[in-house]
Amino acid sequence: MIHPAACILLWCGWAVAVERAALSPLIVLAVASATAFLFASVRIHLLRLLRRTRWLMAVLLFTYAYALPGVALWPALDWASPSVEGLEQGVLRTGRLVLMLAGLALLFASTPRPRLIYGLYALTKPLAWFGFDRRAFAVRLGLTLDYVEHAPKPARWLDALSVPLPDDATPATYTLEVEHWRSRDSIVILVGLLWVVIVLA
Repeated sequence: MIHPAACILLWCGWAVAVERAALSPLIVLAVASATAFLFASVRIHLLRLLRRTRWLMAVLLFTYAYALPGVALWPALDWASPSVEGLEQGVLRTGRLVLMLAGLALLFASTPRPRLIYGLYALTKPLAWFGFDRRAFAVRLGLTLDYVEHAPKPARWLDALSVPLPDDATPATYTLEVEHWRSRDSIVILVGLLWVVIVLA
C-alpha cells in the first residue's frame, strides 16, 4: 500500500501536468482519466465534485467567453456576443479543472479519509520548524470533516449556523494510524515525476 503522503504528491503531480500540458497531451490525459468512470466509487466522488463546482466552472466559462477579445461568435449580437477565442479558452480552462477533479476523485476513492489526514500531517512536517502545530491541524481537520459528514443537514444553510453543537459532538480523542515511508514510495514518486516531465516535454 502506498503511503498517503505519496498519494497526495502524485495528485499534485497530476495537477501540474494537467495545468501545464499542451493540447495534444491534454487529450491523452482526458482519455486516460475517462477510465475512472468505470469504477463506481470514483464515479460517485467525481460527480459530487462536479456538482459542487458547477457554478465555478460556469463563471470561468462566462468570464473567458466575454473577457477575451476576438471574433464574435454571433456577429448579429454585436457587443453582447462572446468571442470565439474566449469561448475556446474558457472550454480549455474548464476542461483542465475537470481533469484535476477527476484525479482528486481517484485520490478520495482510493485513500480513506484518516489516511489522507495522516498524509497531510506527514507533509506538513517541515512547517513544524516554523512553529506550525501539525498535530492540532490534523485533529481539527479530522474532527471538522467527521462532524460535517454526520451532522444533520437542515433545509437552509442559515439554519445550520444557528444549530448549537451537542455536548457529545466532539470525541475525547482522535487517533491516526502511523505509516512509515518505504522505498517503494520513493520509487512511485520518481516514476510520477518522470511521467510529468515526459508529459510536459
